[in-house]
Amino acid sequence: MNDLPSLRALHYFKQAAHFESFSSAADSLNVTHSAVSHQIKNLEGWLGTVLFNRTAGRVYLTADGVRLKACCDQVFSEIEKTCHQMRHRREHHLTIACSASFLAQWLLPRISRFSLQHPQITLSFQTQTDISLLTNQRADVLIKSDHHVTHEEFEATLIGSDFIGPVCAPGVCGTLSSPPDFTSLPLLHARTKINAWQEWANVTGARGDFSAGKHFDNLMLAIQAAKTGLGFSMTPKMLVKKELAEGSLLAPAGFCKADRATAMLVSHLRSDEPEIRVFRDWIQEEAETEQ
Repeated sequence: MNDLPSLRALHYFKQAAHFESFSSAADSLNVTHSAVSHQIKNLEGWLGTVLFNRTAGRVYLTADGVRLKACCDQVFSEIEKTCHQMRHRREHHLTIACSASFLAQWLLPRISRFSLQHPQITLSFQTQTDISLLTNQRADVLIKSDHHVTHEEFEATLIGSDFIGPVCAPGVCGTLSSPPDFTSLPLLHARTKINAWQEWANVTGARGDFSAGKHFDNLMLAIQAAKTGLGFSMTPKMLVKKELAEGSLLAPAGFCKADRATAMLVSHLRSDEPEIRVFRDWIQEEAETEQ
């Protein structure tokens, strides 16, 4: 092992080379700037070459730095892939992360069809949507609505563009003007989509105090509150199709296309794993039936 430098130094170098910034590398590693700088200096001393040019407070890779970065990217990728396979020896298991509203309103009513087709796959669910769930490998699949569904590290499969609009129980809506005026109407908000009303108003020209009304921890609760007649909830159409069809909710102002979409994200390194592949194919088929 005397012919190899410190693994920590190589790890710190890899992050610093990726960002071309010691400060950004330190943030990503949750260490101090000086810790990164110290490890890089030790690595350069061990190698007997300069890996970064330091100019006007910035750092840039030298030719040797570029060469070592390419090697580290390849080797650390292989280590990550191998370690993940060893940690996740349970075959036919899939952990899906998504919002509580998507899970309750869209996925759970359909998931029995997946289980019937693939009874060998055990499913687990997490009601979180932070991208770190994938980077830390606490979830195999992440489904989320976002303005940007493409990420360098992840493969994105589009489930559908988001069409949003206010929904309410029968008897609550009355007659709406055009453009609609919600000034005196009860509004319901989800803290996970706190700007949804204003986003919709910007597109439709609707009027009202879009910060007023009752607030709920998540959209699923706001939808349930709307069904009980408490007011209007700003909701993606894809989450309330069943309620609209059965008449328990109405959409008196219709829906408009929002500047975001719902997508399924997986690590590029794992996109061809059998369980992920069949789930991706299934969710695409389910989404296409709603087009």
